[in-house]
Amino acid sequence: MKIIYSHLQKFIPQLKIDPKTVADNLSLIGHFADSVEKIDNQVVIDLEIRQNRADCLSYYGIAKELATLYQIPFVTPSVNLPPITKKDKLPIKVTAKSDVKRIMALRLSNLKNTPSPTWLKQFIQLHQLNSINTIVDLTNYIMFLYGIPNHAFDTAKSTNHLIWELNHQFDRFTTLDGTKLQLHPSLLMVNNPKKALSLSFLGGQACAINLDTTEVIFEMAVYNRSKVRADSHQLKTITEAGIRLDKELSHHLIPPAFSYLISLILKHCHGQITSQTYNYCLLKEKPIIINFDPKQISQYAGVSIPNDFALDTLKQLGCIVNKRHKTYQVKPPHFRRDLNLIEDLIEEIIRFWRYDKIPTDQPISDQPLPDITPPIANLTRSLKNILVSLGYDEVRSWPLIKESQIINPKTVIRTQNSINSKYPALRQSIIPSLINQKQQYHRLKLENPQFFEIGKIYYQEKVGDYQEKYSLALHHPNVTQLQTDIDTILSQLQLNSNQLVDIPLIQKHRQNIYVEIILDSLANIVDQKHLHQNNNFSAKKQKRTTAYELTGQITTLDANLNLKNKINPTTLIRKYSKKIGQHLWRIVITDIYHDTAKKLYRYTFRVSYFNLNSATAKTLHLKVFNLNNLK
Repeated sequence: MKIIYSHLQKFIPQLKIDPKTVADNLSLIGHFADSVEKIDNQVVIDLEIRQNRADCLSYYGIAKELATLYQIPFVTPSVNLPPITKKDKLPIKVTAKSDVKRIMALRLSNLKNTPSPTWLKQFIQLHQLNSINTIVDLTNYIMFLYGIPNHAFDTAKSTNHLIWELNHQFDRFTTLDGTKLQLHPSLLMVNNPKKALSLSFLGGQACAINLDTTEVIFEMAVYNRSKVRADSHQLKTITEAGIRLDKELSHHLIPPAFSYLISLILKHCHGQITSQTYNYCLLKEKPIIINFDPKQISQYAGVSIPNDFALDTLKQLGCIVNKRHKTYQVKPPHFRRDLNLIEDLIEEIIRFWRYDKIPTDQPISDQPLPDITPPIANLTRSLKNILVSLGYDEVRSWPLIKESQIINPKTVIRTQNSINSKYPALRQSIIPSLINQKQQYHRLKLENPQFFEIGKIYYQEKVGDYQEKYSLALHHPNVTQLQTDIDTILSQLQLNSNQLVDIPLIQKHRQNIYVEIILDSLANIVDQKHLHQNNNFSAKKQKRTTAYELTGQITTLDANLNLKNKINPTTLIRKYSKKIGQHLWRIVITDIYHDTAKKLYRYTFRVSYFNLNSATAKTLHLKVFNLNNLK
């Protein structure tokens, strides 16, 4: 969103702070300023509006933010429209009632359209649009000023018979820039009985305004945001109007914005109002009332924020604040569609207190907070700590599986619009993923891998009863050791095998054993006190804190090292691990032989290198172990 600094003064005439400071302060209250630059003698602030704040896609909304921040008056431009003496009613119809929230429309005749004045042309161009003519540019000017899109229809082309409807008769539509769009049924449009005139978010050539235009129907509307977004995506067309209309706009902003538009048209193009104002609004909104206690602000923010500041901020934002006993009732302003909860009000107050004023070196509160961590999270964390300490690698895999990996077709859950047609279903077990991982290890020539995965599995308990549960699956090449490790896990969690609610799934694949245990029921059995103790469990034998990505085969090489003196194997492993560095996967001493005749100790190393090709691994291996004695 680009903001021309001088035009902010339409709403906050007392703004005297330099533009760079304004931009910095906007960033500090959550609207990130990408740049501040001077273009054609105008200072332009480029903002990145990240929140779902439709009001901040306008000068009106940004000016309201600055007025609140600097505690200066916010004013709306004065409008003096001549009295409407004509009784002519516009023959407008609305058939798409569920998608139209509000419309205001008015016809002006005897207009004298001209090329835009310099100030208006500059404004439009600084917002990266092409200047067309005064009428068209003023409609865009109002859209940027108030954030409400609007259209102008040349009645010589469109007639007065405008219909807001869902498309049921037109196949093609030509936009103002000449682009031809293929229309789909049920698009929200503005038409007359014979012509496709306009989309909700994009005007058309069939009623385009040019310098010969003398009579125009101006309209301003707010629609069902979901409908506008769906239509925009379906046509793959994004416009400034569409960006605003697919957000929660306030229909209460239409009257002041529309009146200002008409006053500007009369000022620059003259003419007369020749119809009654058409005002369609079937929307009945229940006012939002939020019970607000200022004491809660400091509990959320962790710093003391004065009550007076909180209440003044809400009032400056446009809220109606009424005292009720020891608390307050707050009615948010109509244009702030994002304020619905007390937390929303607290966030606003903290924003304008300014995040940079909140200290980072003080504790938030001395009151202990309740532990809301779900038992399954504690259990999975403990299991990972235990398994890694036992020498297992953690792997992660897709929850999507191939048709051939479906275990039970009757309970499988199939996806709609899958991101990969080769993987049409959700996994019912993690074991197929481990089998794939074992095959990957084999291709990489990694010897005797032991690994596990903790993740979700999915199935239907009965038709339509969808279940998702946490599961642990693990593999060890030695079946006896696998059983021992399972016993160790149960012991660390202070459980026994009888407490496993779900019988572990054991699967054999090509002489390899895989075990899977459902964790959800187990999580509720494990005593929380003991579980928190286990979260700090770490083995002294083996500590792994880094994740590695294998991009090639594991290269395993042997080396003999002859030493005159006997050395502690741990010392040797530590020394040569450091020499090898980042490409070391595993290093072990497989044999120690004492040659009494030569009075030497021969240490046989077996070293596995990763993410190196075979030749490079051999070169590194020779360099590291081409030593006859320790230095």
